[in-house]
Amino acid sequence: MGLWPLLISVQLVELLWIAFTYLGIEHFRVTPDAVHLDFLPYSHSVATGALLAALAWVMGKSARRSNLGIAMALGIFSHIVLDIIQHEPDIALLPSAWGPRLGLNLQGYPILDFTVELVFCIACWKIFQGSRGLLVGIIIFNLLNIPLMFTLPGSLTPIVEHPAILPTIILIQVVATWLLVWWLGKRTIFLEDPLPGTLF
Repeated sequence: MGLWPLLISVQLVELLWIAFTYLGIEHFRVTPDAVHLDFLPYSHSVATGALLAALAWVMGKSARRSNLGIAMALGIFSHIVLDIIQHEPDIALLPSAWGPRLGLNLQGYPILDFTVELVFCIACWKIFQGSRGLLVGIIIFNLLNIPLMFTLPGSLTPIVEHPAILPTIILIQVVATWLLVWWLGKRTIFLEDPLPGTLF
């Protein structure tokens, strides 16, 4: 099956947010101590996640790769579920400007947020038996998130002056994470599988 469909699925709604933010369709607000994703109903609503997940499942089924379709559907919708836990109440039920918003605001408690994200990543690494290199990469990438989690006075000023900086940082982070996980995940599979050429 390869890793790329799964890597793309878990960040698909984030890619939509990046595109919509660049285009001015969705927007965020910056205060002295935090970034607030005030308006992202089209990329991150529960309905959008469910629709994209359903499309992935149907495409996988029509291509007779139902396992891939299910895996991608779970990857897409898991992004919404995890964002409901992590975000402020900004996840809409429907892709519209009105209606209730969901969010448990884990990000409002930076130390807890960092700890939960790191433990979750390590748990996923353990479940899927990743390499030591991948574990090191996971830890480093989580440490690189610290400046956005624990903001210092004035540190968000560049984002206020140049709003395109934030989606650009997120895009770079997504692509870098993809490449890291793909490369180290591929090496793990190649080392463990007797016929690695059949996987990609």
